[in-house]
Amino acid sequence: MGVYRHGSGEAGRRNHLHLRALALSLGLGLAGTAALGGALFLVQQNVWWVALGGLLSLFGAGAYLGWRSREPEPLYGVLLAVLYFGLVVAILFGGELAAALPDPLPGLAIGDSTFFFVWPLLMLVAAVAGSVLGGQQASRRMAKHRSEFDHEQSTTSEGH
Repeated sequence: MGVYRHGSGEAGRRNHLHLRALALSLGLGLAGTAALGGALFLVQQNVWWVALGGLLSLFGAGAYLGWRSREPEPLYGVLLAVLYFGLVVAILFGGELAAALPDPLPGLAIGDSTFFFVWPLLMLVAAVAGSVLGGQQASRRMAKHRSEFDHEQSTTSEGH
């Protein structure tokens, strides 16, 4: 029996894949928010439209993350949502400190905390739902391919 080294073998490759997929999903979520949320914001100057674009992008990023991990694991969606939220809050806080953002944000009343309570919860739901859905689809596809391969192998071995 060999000595297990962290990051070695199949487990190390899977963890590396998950981290790369997580980083790429985070980038996709942010880019999608900028593109889709920005386009919606141009239609109507309201921060809720940016949040809606972010939710759709985060759902898609979560689905990609679940697909790449090939398992319907909600934890991956939670990690994606937490990292996404942290980056967006850092951007908003930085914009507020630099006085680059209007106060209050367009579409929010002064002292309205509903957005900052509801929006993170919706992000969590979108990322987890996307991750689970993507993982389910990938695992079903893998199971289908596995059963086709097993069937092919059994008919080939019977023929010899």
